[in-house]
Amino acid sequence: MTNLLDVPRFVEHAPALSGAAAQRDPEPPAVVFDAVGKVFPGHNGAHAALADVRLEVARGEVFGIIGRSGAGKSTLLRLVNGLEKPTSGAVRVNGVSVGELDERGLVGLRRRTGMVFQHFNLLSAKTVRENIALPLKIAGVPKTAINEKVDALLDLVGLSAKRDTYPASLSGGQKQRVGIARALVHDPDILLCDEATSALDPETTQAILALLRDINRRLALTIVLITHEMEVIREVCDTVAVLERGEVVENGPVWRVFGDPQHDATRALLRTLVHDLPADLAARVRPLTDALPHDARLLLDVRLTGAEEREPELGGLTHALAAQGGTVNFVHGGIDRIQGHAQGRLVITAGLTSNDAHEASVQARIAALVASARHYANHVEVLGYV
Repeated sequence: MTNLLDVPRFVEHAPALSGAAAQRDPEPPAVVFDAVGKVFPGHNGAHAALADVRLEVARGEVFGIIGRSGAGKSTLLRLVNGLEKPTSGAVRVNGVSVGELDERGLVGLRRRTGMVFQHFNLLSAKTVRENIALPLKIAGVPKTAINEKVDALLDLVGLSAKRDTYPASLSGGQKQRVGIARALVHDPDILLCDEATSALDPETTQAILALLRDINRRLALTIVLITHEMEVIREVCDTVAVLERGEVVENGPVWRVFGDPQHDATRALLRTLVHDLPADLAARVRPLTDALPHDARLLLDVRLTGAEEREPELGGLTHALAAQGGTVNFVHGGIDRIQGHAQGRLVITAGLTSNDAHEASVQARIAALVASARHYANHVEVLGYV
């Protein structure tokens, strides 16, 4: 594959700072949403699509925006390249307020801001090569330079053998690779992805996300993507913002938002990834009482948020619970790694050591068992007994 840094470039960029100057002045954010609001008029009154959005996208990161349908994701993305203008507040790209640009300024902005679409938006009557070359042809780039650029981009996205193929003969993943190559023809500083994988099957989605991540890492290209799939956020993003009814309800590093979600909207979006209790186990759970059966085993919900720098000490957790409650069994859940942070949910059964489970100290012994477990986990809850 062609070295991405060798792909021909047609846009002049400001020289990078070097030496002491680079150390003194950290790079400003690539995109800033400063108290952004967007209101659309309607027959039944105005509709507020966005309200007081405050976000910063760091240069070179993959920034994910997630939310349910109608949350305002697409509107927020379209503000970055000036397809929409904010009703209030400002959107700044590389320090320039998008809403204040004239038509010529918007053309320049859009050349520096590539966009990848959900449904590819390829011209069916043009070949793969012609679809990628079209923006350069419109911009008046010489034919020789166009050919060199398109060939390099085809190599980059793995479609050199498909250069003379028409879109109708391509798979969904191949069409999206063409879309990505076309979005890169003007050497953008920022790549916007509008639900770029939602029309693809899971295996193809993984391949496209791997391509986007590779482009991000090699070119230090800032990527802003919107999606309704938490799997996409987990796989490719550095930072995530959760939108709900036009407002940012949660924002932060992906590992932190996944490991310890603070808002109901985030928890709802994460539900497909959370290890919920299987139906057979949930049916056996009984509520706690002061008089438990002698063979009762507590069902513990143990959460690891990834906030601790050390790796999970499952041996220590098992030992602590066994000391308080005899035999310990892991019955459900698992541990994942996101951005180097181990996190997950474990459902554990543990007994009570007393021979008399009906005595008044049952609740005290349950509290002691939970306290022991909390030395090794961020959150411990007794779900009941089985």
